[in-house]
Amino acid sequence: MGELIIDFLKDYGYVGMGIMAFLAGTVLPIASEVLLVFFLGAGLNAVGLTLSATVGNVLGGVTCFLFGYLAKKERVQAFFRIPDRRMRRADRLIDKYGYWTAFFSFIPAIGEVFLVALGIMRASKTKVFVLMALGKLLRYSLIVISAIGIAGFFGF
Repeated sequence: MGELIIDFLKDYGYVGMGIMAFLAGTVLPIASEVLLVFFLGAGLNAVGLTLSATVGNVLGGVTCFLFGYLAKKERVQAFFRIPDRRMRRADRLIDKYGYWTAFFSFIPAIGEVFLVALGIMRASKTKVFVLMALGKLLRYSLIVISAIGIAGFFGF
């Protein structure tokens, strides 16, 4: 089964990376970073992978934000099984740091909670989406650069 998944992802390269990053951007526990490094090793273009991973992950984050934006807090918590303590922690961080928490939405486990909470709080979509995209782009860029070096990233 694992070979089938790997073969499928190799066949679809950038699209496969984008799909997995999208799923990782939602509340599914998927390590898109591992797949990113795998694709780098398979010879796919670093910039293309970084962009497809970023776009997919941002779209996954947008899904979390919109879910929070369109639903009631209690339903969101029940659907995603977010414990009260995690939601309270996210609320405190958002109260303290405001829109900047969207930048840190790439943090595993709590990043999605930030986005859901920002949606519940009816935060500005534009500010949230821009900061979220910058944070996710920075994370994927750093992963790629650490895997292949800065010269390899830019094709030198």
